[in-house]
Amino acid sequence: MMQTIFKKRSLSNLKKANIQLDTPTSQLLFTSNILISPPIDPNSEDLPAPFFDEARYFYNQPQDYWYDHPIPLDASNQENELLYGLRKLDNALGIEKNKGVIDENSKINMVLSISVTHIGMEGLAVRYAEMLINEHLNLKHLNIYAFDENKCQQLISSLCPDDKKAAEAFGVNGSYGRHYSFLKAILAVWHSAVNPETCFTFKIDLDQVFDQPILLKKHGKTALQLLCNPYWGGRALDSNGIQVDLGMIAGGLVNEADSDADEFVPDVARPDTKTLLSQISSRSVFCSQWPQAISTEAEIAQMHHNYQRVHVTGGTTGICVDALYKWRPFTPGFISRAEDQAFALSTFGFEGYLSHLHAAGLIMRHDKAAFAGRSIKHAADSKAIGDIERLLLFSRYTDILPANQSDIIQHIWPFSSCFISPNPEILAGLIFALDGSFKGGKYVEDGAVRLLKSIEFCRDKMEAQLAEEKQGWASFYDTIQFSDEKKEALHQIVNSAAIN
Repeated sequence: MMQTIFKKRSLSNLKKANIQLDTPTSQLLFTSNILISPPIDPNSEDLPAPFFDEARYFYNQPQDYWYDHPIPLDASNQENELLYGLRKLDNALGIEKNKGVIDENSKINMVLSISVTHIGMEGLAVRYAEMLINEHLNLKHLNIYAFDENKCQQLISSLCPDDKKAAEAFGVNGSYGRHYSFLKAILAVWHSAVNPETCFTFKIDLDQVFDQPILLKKHGKTALQLLCNPYWGGRALDSNGIQVDLGMIAGGLVNEADSDADEFVPDVARPDTKTLLSQISSRSVFCSQWPQAISTEAEIAQMHHNYQRVHVTGGTTGICVDALYKWRPFTPGFISRAEDQAFALSTFGFEGYLSHLHAAGLIMRHDKAAFAGRSIKHAADSKAIGDIERLLLFSRYTDILPANQSDIIQHIWPFSSCFISPNPEILAGLIFALDGSFKGGKYVEDGAVRLLKSIEFCRDKMEAQLAEEKQGWASFYDTIQFSDEKKEALHQIVNSAAIN
């Protein structure tokens, strides 16, 4: 499998980009997502006093959106992903300055999307993030801008007034796909209204860090030096001789415990078959860990530069503005898992396609187990249900895309193709029944509601919503080349999002 994957992903006839990333302080925009939930314990001493009443109110309200491990409002400073990630990124940029990669007196801009689990929490979440950053961090190398759903709607209303389809597509609340698309598209706003030199954006997750000493030890380069790849934004031919636009770039992940190993240790390990078969669970009939593990070993570990990435992790991906304008890519707002895998599918099936350039050696350290154990445990059942939803959503989504589903399966094999089934409802029901018989309780109670909604959506609503979102994004990119008057209005909205 690994040899087959390597052959399929290899590129030839590489051409460098016309515009290359070489001055990160002016050309690069960092992005990341912040997910906020009510407190796990509404009586916790770690719940900040100014938010106590509002937090208790939302604690007692039904949940609207589900995420893997959102930051609860009662997170201690030590387990708070926002504090952890921004502090680590700021330190990493300090090393870039020490090495002379970026100017000593410069700062890099960073956009944070702020998504909430409960509709109405947006204002509370922004105030909470602002309080954390200004009271607990002394960021020396980053300018932070926070965009919640309300701020996003200000932007899109200014750009595309009275366009309901654009407003539905552009935002950060809801499934992962929605804020993932925003964190790519915000580059077009920045390039047009803030700084025309900013032509690249790179998304990280705040439970991941650039381990600069390890990167320097293994490759002799810093993170930004590895990111400044002259082929990002270039083009090549794939193994079938088809033109590939390398407008995106992808690094990789390694777990904290394995970061200093001499050889790359994949963050997705192969399952132990003996252990897997010794207990009754859905993994006896559907074990996505197998293709994910093999794909991780094949795509992320190798050091070749003439290589495209189909298997990516959303926290180490970037795109250039020319690719946004040309392809108008987006992950549909109904995609709740593997939003990073789905992003490029919106461009597949035409003459040529958009893909990720492999950034050899650009490995981030995944630290979530070191500080977010409580929130991970709290959201474990929700994540498991999300994996079942992925089967339903990917199977239907790839069936209604312009490309043939069989061609899509071949292209994204093996990581995401395992979630495309000819009988997704039957397989999803079997997985839920097997695991639910042991877990019981809220897993069954909450999961049944979510999965029935997903089945109904896939049957009756997905195709219409996809068409509307495509029109919404078309409106966004059609109007992004706007007048000076509109440019100034957008610039003011962006400035109002600054929080440090």
